[in-house]
Amino acid sequence: MPLVLKPCLHVFLMLRRLLTHILFCLLPVCLLALNARAQLGNRPNTQGNSNLDQRDPFADNKDQSDTTQKKKPSDWDEEPAVISYKYLKSEVPHFYDSSLLFFHRNQYRQPAWYTSLGNLGSPARETIFNLNNTPGLRLGYDTWNVYKYTIDSIHFINTTRPYTSFSFMLGPKQMQWVDMMHTQNINPRWNFTFRIANNVSDGYFKMQKSNGLNAYVSSNYKSEDERLETKFAFIYNNFKNDENGGILADSLLSNPNFSNRASIPVNIQPGLRASTSPVHNRQSELQFFVQNNYAWGQKDSLYNEDSTNVQYRFTPRFSIKHVLDIRRVLHKYQDALPDPAYYSFYDSMSFAGNDTVRSYQMNTVIDNRFSLNTFLGKDSQLVHIEAGIGFRYDRFSTKDFVHERLMDDYGSSYVFGQLRKDALKDNQWSYLADLVFFYFGPAAGNLKMDGQFSKSFPKLGQFTLGASQSIVAPTYQQGIFKSNVFEINNSFSNTTNTQLYANLWIKALKINMGFKNQLIGNYIYLDESLKFQQYSTVFSVLQFTGRKLFTFGAFSLDNEVVWQQKAGNAPINLPAFLLRHQLAYKAPMFKDRLDAYLGVEVRYHTPYKADGYNAVFNQYYYQDNITLDNVPALSAFFNFKVKRLRAFVIGDQLQQMLWVKNVINTPGYPAANAHIRFGFNWIMMN
Repeated sequence: MPLVLKPCLHVFLMLRRLLTHILFCLLPVCLLALNARAQLGNRPNTQGNSNLDQRDPFADNKDQSDTTQKKKPSDWDEEPAVISYKYLKSEVPHFYDSSLLFFHRNQYRQPAWYTSLGNLGSPARETIFNLNNTPGLRLGYDTWNVYKYTIDSIHFINTTRPYTSFSFMLGPKQMQWVDMMHTQNINPRWNFTFRIANNVSDGYFKMQKSNGLNAYVSSNYKSEDERLETKFAFIYNNFKNDENGGILADSLLSNPNFSNRASIPVNIQPGLRASTSPVHNRQSELQFFVQNNYAWGQKDSLYNEDSTNVQYRFTPRFSIKHVLDIRRVLHKYQDALPDPAYYSFYDSMSFAGNDTVRSYQMNTVIDNRFSLNTFLGKDSQLVHIEAGIGFRYDRFSTKDFVHERLMDDYGSSYVFGQLRKDALKDNQWSYLADLVFFYFGPAAGNLKMDGQFSKSFPKLGQFTLGASQSIVAPTYQQGIFKSNVFEINNSFSNTTNTQLYANLWIKALKINMGFKNQLIGNYIYLDESLKFQQYSTVFSVLQFTGRKLFTFGAFSLDNEVVWQQKAGNAPINLPAFLLRHQLAYKAPMFKDRLDAYLGVEVRYHTPYKADGYNAVFNQYYYQDNITLDNVPALSAFFNFKVKRLRAFVIGDQLQQMLWVKNVINTPGYPAANAHIRFGFNWIMMN
């Protein structure tokens, strides 16, 4: 097939795979349209469980006028093209970053401080220590979390013109990534957004192909009298990773006989097809979310100076909110050619030629929340107070392909409350006090409390102070893991985590500094013998982060540093320092008709005993024998922009031109070879 047709084919296959889900999403949206008109409002969101939303101070987010108050379609049509978005748990508007300096970093959703198994879209872990502090029951497979769309990450948009964004990246070894978003306001009070992304990569080593498909539909509207507000979302995530068990030895990377990395032997033997692994992990997620809020309050009519124009304004004082959240998470593991040595962590086993090891675990959640809300203060200074109760149903099912499917049904009840004020303008305080507490069911005693306040100064910058406390139940996978050949059962206590954190952004100096201290008790982890353990001793992890941007003429130097240190003998290993430095030059080209940046970037971490990875559990595990001591990773980039088209060409892992050995991401899992990637983002606006 010609190379030029492959991107088109991938887009077609993505759309075909999700056609059924899209139709399912459009039906409830159309039903909503029969009952009300819609648009994003400027009133504080009534979602509980939120954190204050902060903008990236280094991004090019320019404030623009709010066009959502236009009442007449003719007034709305005359507005210039303006697009903004908000997150579910915040009313702070954001604008899409159109800057060019860091554009090459923003392709595909993997932050700098995450590391994968060496292939695009493969299971990843965070090198900055963080725990999942979500209270309540959950399945527990987290190695793809960084790539997912979640209800807290998707955008609820308002736009005065139909807006389409198309991104594409192409690299070696069949590496491709496509991301397409379309949004438009059906009228000034109703927006509809659709986004889909697909990635695939074969990788440089044997049998490590990975692919992912992510999509969401979101819609938000508000009635003309601003009393009724609805937000709707449908989210789909699907990931698959072929497992090779890692290479046999890192020393083979320096052996000239293995200059072709695909010839290096790996721990899992291939099946009937040499390019396909008999072992793979797959995870899929579906989520349906709808939030309805009806408010009572004060109505005002604002006239202009000559009384020729009037603007309607509604200030809420009391509201009732209902949230329905339905989710399904499915995880599958399959080994079609099992090796007894690979399962020796459990027991001595023997397999016939046609045996297959399978594991199937699924979690279905139906979550209903009701709350009463009140609002104090003026329109741009509203303080939101919420109190509510939630009822949640969880079903965990495990299928071993021999007996009937094992199902565990649980009912839980919880209360939640929030006091929040968003900073909708500069020089305003924002603060948050948030609580979720489970009082009935298997998760009884789980809680999460957050407290945070911040202030932004127009000329000086912004500071944030906060604290949180969480008590979280063990995940289902940590308690029960069942396959068709073995079963593991554990009993653990709840994990506790107390955090103190602060952040300071000094605008004049272009410097951002952060601090976090975590105090953790009853930490649960997977050890080197592949058994889940609990470390009962309380320990702490201290972290400092800093970022400074220097500009001198056409040159810019961006520097990021992370320092972290654990206290005691806790079963975690962390790199003491993480460093990233980027030197860029803004090159004048074609009489400044073309914006362009040329630059180099260096990433480095100090030596440490990084976590290993096991395919059976699809988890990273604690190990204390192998130390990763990598040379700095080097890349060079060329970013350019022509009108609404931004593009980049990047050479990655260029340090291999000086050192033959690949950087090791995880013991047994090297990073890719030196390679070149190309990508672009094209904005189309009617």
